[in-house]
Amino acid sequence: MNELEELNWKQVLLRLAGMTAGCVIYAMGVALFLDPLTIAPGGLSGISIVLATLLPLETGTILLILNIPLLILGLIVFGRGFLLNTVYATVVSSLMINGVTELAQGYPLVTEDPLLAAIAGCACVGCGMGIVYRCGGTTGGTDIIVKILRTKFPHIKTGSITMALDVAVICLVTVVTRDLEIALIAAIGVVISGAVMNRVLYQADEAILLMVVSKHSRQVARRILSEADLGVTLLPATGAYTGNPQEVLMCVAHKRVYARVRRIIREEDDAAFTIITSASAVYGEGFQDPFAQEL
Repeated sequence: MNELEELNWKQVLLRLAGMTAGCVIYAMGVALFLDPLTIAPGGLSGISIVLATLLPLETGTILLILNIPLLILGLIVFGRGFLLNTVYATVVSSLMINGVTELAQGYPLVTEDPLLAAIAGCACVGCGMGIVYRCGGTTGGTDIIVKILRTKFPHIKTGSITMALDVAVICLVTVVTRDLEIALIAAIGVVISGAVMNRVLYQADEAILLMVVSKHSRQVARRILSEADLGVTLLPATGAYTGNPQEVLMCVAHKRVYARVRRIIREEDDAAFTIITSASAVYGEGFQDPFAQEL
């Protein structure tokens, strides 16, 4: 096995490990918090929870059955590569829901408060789905519809589309169950799930854009290059009031190293004029792959 093949296998194994971890977190949210109190937080998982009270089948089994037509749709739109990842995540998450439910039998509920259950359960669901998304798969269900919509509307975040679909499902479930209180609690959970998912999907890619006007821009740039290991661009500029030539330093930094960059600027020129703004997505070396699929 050559080095390239070994690297590819490592990437595949890491992706599968990530998807498995995401499926476990997702399953724990459904089996330990949502399913015991029949809280339907939208999506196929919510529909499955409601149907499990009416049919002699476990929630995970119903979820797997409902996913079959959507998996076929995903195959048609995205091809076999997408299907393999999604089938893996769908089957694992469904089996995990049944498994965790089985293991939890005989033990007291984590909480009997529907609101706390919705908050904790939906946070787990959002986190698990976000991890699976980052690893290139989905947990099936409405996630497949989300991915299809993302190809048409890439400017809308995944968590936002998921939230809209979940609200639609909650409205449908409310009409069937006629339990408005549980529906309102589930709606709170949907908001939490969408927020957590967006955090998992996009937080790691967010960065800080700094524009620095300083008399010591060269010294600042050298220290940022050597101490923070970041790229720096010096832009030629002219002061509108003085007419003097000036250099504006432009730098993009991950939030985790921003404090170090800010300290360097203060130490070199405490009178530097610094503009700091959030960069929601950065493509290029050290940041996102410009050819990677949009999440």
